[in-house]
Amino acid sequence: MAADTEVYRPPTTEPVFNTFRRKPLRPFYSLREFQIGILCVAVLAVVLAWVVNRGAHTDPTLFAVPQNLLTDKGKAINVYKRPVEPWVEPGKVSAAASAPRLDPFPDAVASTGWRVTAPPQMFDESNLYIKIDGREGFYKSYGFKKLHFLSLASTEQDGLTIDIELFDLGKTENALGALAAEISNPDTEVNTSKSGLSYSTRNGAFLSQGPYYARIIGSDDNELIRQKIATLLAAFQASLPSEPMPWSYALLVGRLHLNPAKIQYDPENAFSFGFATQVYSAALPGSDAELFIARRDSEAEASALAAKFAEGFGAFGKALSSESGTTLVQNEYTSAIDVVRSHGDYVIGVREAKSSQEAAQWLDRLANELDQLK
Repeated sequence: MAADTEVYRPPTTEPVFNTFRRKPLRPFYSLREFQIGILCVAVLAVVLAWVVNRGAHTDPTLFAVPQNLLTDKGKAINVYKRPVEPWVEPGKVSAAASAPRLDPFPDAVASTGWRVTAPPQMFDESNLYIKIDGREGFYKSYGFKKLHFLSLASTEQDGLTIDIELFDLGKTENALGALAAEISNPDTEVNTSKSGLSYSTRNGAFLSQGPYYARIIGSDDNELIRQKIATLLAAFQASLPSEPMPWSYALLVGRLHLNPAKIQYDPENAFSFGFATQVYSAALPGSDAELFIARRDSEAEASALAAKFAEGFGAFGKALSSESGTTLVQNEYTSAIDVVRSHGDYVIGVREAKSSQEAAQWLDRLANELDQLK
C-alpha cells in the first residue's frame, strides 16, 4: 500500500532570462584594453576640440571668388531689367491693365451685352490634347500650327455663352479642307467668297480664310447668340488675312459649280492609298460618283502618280480598257467604274461611277474646264 502512494514534490524554479542582467561575464579586464580605451577617448576629445576651434575661426577666403573670374565672366551675363511701367494715379486702374489683350481676335468680340470670361488661350502641338481631346489627330493632319481660344458670356441673359476656336493651319488649302471635312450635313448651304468659305447653323458659324479656320459655337439656339455670331463672322472676315482661293476651288466651285460642302481635301492617304497626297475630291450632284484631281510639279510626276492610282484601283477589280494613258477599272465588289489619267501636270479621275459612259463624260468635262482655267 505504501509502495503505490505518490509523494508530492513541488516544481523547481529554472531561470528563463539572463540572471546576470547587465553584469559583465568577464571577471576582469587586461591593462592593455584599459590603455586602448583611454587612447580612443583622447583622440575623440582632440577631434572635437579641433572642430569647435575651426568653427569659431573660419577662413575668410573660403567662399571668396577670385577677382579675375568675376571680370572675365561678368561681361557675358545678361541682367534682366524690368521695363518702366506707366504712372497710374493712386486709387485708379489703367485701361491697359483692366482690359485684357484679345489678340489675335478682333475687337468686336467685346461688345455691349457680352463680356470676355478670360484672356485668350493658346495651344500648340505639344498641348492641343488638353483642349481638343480625341480630335487632335484630325487637325494635325491638316497642318495644325496653333489654336487660339476665347469664351464669351452674355450679360443680358444668364447661361448664354459663345466659344471661339481659331485654328492656324498653315495654308489656305488646309483651312478649306478642315472646314469641308467637318460639315456634317452635305446639303449645308456654304457661302463662297474670293478668299474663303463660310456657313452658319442654328447656334454656330464656321469660316475659313487664308490659313485660318474659325469655329464659333453658341451654347443654345437663341436669338441673342445668333445676332452675336453674325457680328463675329463679319468681324473675322474683315480682320483675318486673306488669300485668293486656290486653283482647286476656282476649278471645282467656280467652273464646275460643285457644292463647296461636298469638296474634300486629303493632304495624305486619299482613298486609303498611302501614295495619294494632296488630292481634292468632290461628290457629283445626283450621283454616287465623285471626281478627284491632284497637281504635281511636272508631267512625269503626274504620269507616275496616275499609274499608281490605276494599279490601286486594279487591286479591287479588273481593267476594262487602258488606252492613251486612261485606265478604266470595274470594281468587282460594287460593279462601279473607276477611271484615271494624267493631264499635263495634273492627275484627274472619277470614282464609283454607275457606268463607263458617266465616268468618261465627267472626266472629259473635268479636263476641258481645267484647260479653260489655265
